[in-house]
Amino acid sequence: PPPLLRGEGEDPPPAAPATSVVERGVSVDQDGKSNVWAIEPKMELENKSSEEKTSSAIAAVAGLAAFAAVAAGLLSNLPDPDTF
Repeated sequence: PPPLLRGEGEDPPPAAPATSVVERGVSVDQDGKSNVWAIEPKMELENKSSEEKTSSAIAAVAGLAAFAAVAAGLLSNLPDPDTF
């Protein structure tokens, strides 16, 4: 008798029932090998109005100005390093 090659004489894998849940990003090909691929997330849309964007920008600039004023005050009042 001729030798059996892989796949000959084997029953095909059972088909998935019609009511089963299909997992996204995974499939099985005709040879029974599983294939996995990435699913990209959906893009999120920005819902801020122009007034909210403007007020956020003003708050950021005010915070930066306050930080710069405090830093300048502290740095200008440091002791002279030559006195040590």
